[in-house]
Amino acid sequence: MEYMGTKEAAEKWGYTQSTISKWCREGKIYLVVKPEKIGGQWQIPVNAECPRIKKGKRG
Repeated sequence: MEYMGTKEAAEKWGYTQSTISKWCREGKIYLVVKPEKIGGQWQIPVNAECPRIKKGKRG
C-alpha cells in the first residue's frame, strides 16, 4: 500500500496540514498508520477518502 503524509493530504483535499493531523488523531481518516510506527509522521493511504465534515450554525 502506498502512503502520503499530512502535507500531501492537505494539498489534495484543500485543508490545512494541522486539520489533517487532527483528523488522524481523532480517527476520522481510515487505515492511517500512527506516527510512532513510521518515523514520527502520520502515514495516510493515497486512496483514503477525505472525511465529510458537517459545519453547523452557531446560535
